[in-house]
Amino acid sequence: LLLIALSPLFLVSAADAKNPVPQGRTYFILVMGLGEDPYSPEADCLSFDATQACTLDGGTCLDWQRLEGQTQSDREVAFALSTQFEEDGIPITIEGQARVDSRGARSSISYVAQARALDQRLNFAFSGRQIGPSRCMQMVADFQAQNSGP
Repeated sequence: LLLIALSPLFLVSAADAKNPVPQGRTYFILVMGLGEDPYSPEADCLSFDATQACTLDGGTCLDWQRLEGQTQSDREVAFALSTQFEEDGIPITIEGQARVDSRGARSSISYVAQARALDQRLNFAFSGRQIGPSRCMQMVADFQAQNSGP
């Protein structure tokens, strides 16, 4: 009887132990606003672990954490992505908010952010779809081949 009475506690603990979205997922993303032509999308892959979202080559990583006070559900998760680094001795800060929507077998992601360096501010965004890492790398290569100059 004691086990039956405590079983809801075990179920809650098991649900909490599940990796929070988007941990363990990879997304094919299109980034706008960071390249030489801000209206030209750039493709990349972004993979999430427990604390960071990194491009598959590990060249860029952003820290992530769920946003408190935001509507969170099994289908919709809001979180912050940010990083700080130096380029040519200039400190650069990137901060923004993202959202993952899970509808169907795969989820989608969207992100809006601002990069700050000295007195300059640059707004940019990306959006994408959940996909496996090897398929994502192939999609990036296909995108780059289709969008390279003549």
